[in-house]
Amino acid sequence: MKRQKKRIGFVGLTLAACLILTSCGGGGAASSAAPSSGAPASSAAATDVVKSDELAAKSKYAGTPDADMITINTVSEPTTLNTMLAYDTGSSSILREIVSGLFKLDKSDKPIPDLIESYEVSDDKLTYTFKLKQGPKWSNGEPVTSKDYVFGWTTAMKKETAANYAFILYDNIKGGKDYFDGKIKEDQLGIKAPDDYTLSITFVRPIPYALHLFTFTAYMPLNQKAYESIGADNYAKEADKVVTNGAYKVSEWKHNDHVTLAKNEDYWDKDKIGIPKIKYVMLSDANATLNAFKAGQLDFMTVGKDHIKLLKAEGQPIARYIETGPWYFQYNTTKKPFNNAKVRQAFGLSVDLDSYVNDVLADGSIKADGVVPPGVAGANGKDYAEARGSIQPKFDPAKAKSLLAEGLKEAGVSAAGFKPVFTCSNTTSGQKDAAFFQEQWKKNLGVSVELKPLDNKARFEAMQSQNFELLMAGWTPDYNDPMTFLDLFMTNNGNNNGKYSSKTYDDLVTKAMNEADPEKRQNILIEAEKLLVQTDTAVFPIYYRAINYTTSQKFTGGTYTPFQGWPGDYHDGTKLTKK
Repeated sequence: MKRQKKRIGFVGLTLAACLILTSCGGGGAASSAAPSSGAPASSAAATDVVKSDELAAKSKYAGTPDADMITINTVSEPTTLNTMLAYDTGSSSILREIVSGLFKLDKSDKPIPDLIESYEVSDDKLTYTFKLKQGPKWSNGEPVTSKDYVFGWTTAMKKETAANYAFILYDNIKGGKDYFDGKIKEDQLGIKAPDDYTLSITFVRPIPYALHLFTFTAYMPLNQKAYESIGADNYAKEADKVVTNGAYKVSEWKHNDHVTLAKNEDYWDKDKIGIPKIKYVMLSDANATLNAFKAGQLDFMTVGKDHIKLLKAEGQPIARYIETGPWYFQYNTTKKPFNNAKVRQAFGLSVDLDSYVNDVLADGSIKADGVVPPGVAGANGKDYAEARGSIQPKFDPAKAKSLLAEGLKEAGVSAAGFKPVFTCSNTTSGQKDAAFFQEQWKKNLGVSVELKPLDNKARFEAMQSQNFELLMAGWTPDYNDPMTFLDLFMTNNGNNNGKYSSKTYDDLVTKAMNEADPEKRQNILIEAEKLLVQTDTAVFPIYYRAINYTTSQKFTGGTYTPFQGWPGDYHDGTKLTKK
C-alpha cells in the first residue's frame, strides 16, 4: 500500500527555502533561509541577533506604502491551496492563514482549540469527541459543520484523490486502510458526525501527538458543496476557485507573481486579526529580494550569509531561529551505484560539514547530528535528540575513498565510467552550496560530479519521479514527534523519494507505532534511526538551518517558530504599527 507523505515539512512542507519538503542545493530561499527549532545557533553569525518583537522598533526601513497591507516574500509559487493535496511549506504557510480546523498552534507551538467549544478523550485514548463552535462560516456563506470534516477526511483517503498525505489519515483512523483499499464503506470508518456540531474520530492506536495532528492541513475540513460544484480538477487552482473558513480569504492569485489575502470579516476570532491584507510575492534571487526590501517593496524577508554583515553594518536588526528539520543528502537507491550503501556512505563522509556550515553557510546554521533535530519532543517530556546523542558519521576522506572503490566494484560500475549528477536548486544560495559539494567530491573522492540546477517545481517533480541520482533535500515536521521524520523512510511511504527499502527498518518503525510505553518507543526509534543513518546510509544528515530574517517598521507580532515556520504566521495578534 502506498503511503503518501511531505517533504516540509519541514512541514512538512516540506521537505527548500520556499519548498523545504524536497528541495536541494541548500534550499530555494532567496536568501538561504526558511524556518524552525530549538537548537542553539552556532558559527560565525551566531551573535548580534534580536528578538522577533524588537524588529519593527529597531528597523531602518519604513516598509511598503500600502496603508492596510504587508508584503511578504514567500520565494516561489505555492504548489496548491487544496488542503488535501498540500505537501510543501510554501503552500502550508498560506493555508494556515485561510483554513481553520479543530486545533491550531499558539505562539509557543502548543495545540489549542480553534473551531471547537470542547473535546473529550476516551479512557483508552482512542476516541476523540468534539463539540464544534456554532457560527463559523465558509466564504461561500455556508456554516462549518462536522460534515465538512467527514467529507474532507474521507475524500482525502480515496485513492483517486491521490492525496500526498492520505496515509496520515488512513494509517491512523480506524478502518482507514481498508477504506483506502476499497474494502469497506464510509459508515464503517472510525469517523462519526451524529449531528452538525458533534464529531468523533477513533484511532487504531493511542497517538501521543494527536492534538498536533489536528492542526495539520490534512485534518482540515472541506466544504463539499464548493468542492463538487467547482470540480476536483479545478478546485483551489485560482483565487475564485477555493472556499475558505480561516482568518483570511484569497482575494487575488497571479501565478508565479503573488497571492493576496484579505481579512475574513466572518472569522470567529476576527478581533485578533490586526493586518487587513497580506501580499505574498515570489522573489527567488537574493539580491533582488534585498533591493526590493530596501526600496520599500517588502516588509519581511529572510537573510542569507552574503547580506547578514551588510545589513548589520547599517544597523538593520536581524532575528533568528533554528529550523526543526534536517537537510540531508538524498540518494536514489534504485540507480546504480547509489543502490550500494558503501557508495552512499562515501559521498557523505567525503564532505567537510564543519567547513560547509561555518564557511559556506556562515549564518548560524549547525551541523546535523542525526535525522531528528533538537527541539523535537521525546519520552517523558525530554528532548528526543538529547536522549539519542549524535549518530552523525564523521568526516573521513580516506575512508570515503576506500568505501567508494569497494562500493563501485560491488555495484559493477567502473570508476572511469562513473559520472554522477547532483540535482540542485537554481537559486543563488543553491548554486553556492552545489559548487562546494562538487569541489569536495572532486578533491576527496576524485569524482567529477555534474550539477543539474532546477527550479523548485521541476526539482520536486524530479524527486517524485525518481529522476535523479543525488541531491540535497529537507524535511519540516508535520507534528512534534520523531515519527514525523522516521516514518518518511518506510518502504511504502509516498514521500520516500529515494525508494529506500528495508524490512528491518519498516518493522522497527511499525513496532514503535504500536508501543505504548514512551521510553521503550523512543529506544526503538533510536535503533531505527541508527540503522537509517549509520548502517544503510539511506540519507546522510548535513545540517539544521538557521533562519535569519528581518522586517520593516510596518508591523509587529508575527509568529516565527519551529512548527509555524517561514514565512511566518500573521493572524494571531500581528498588528500594524503607528509610524
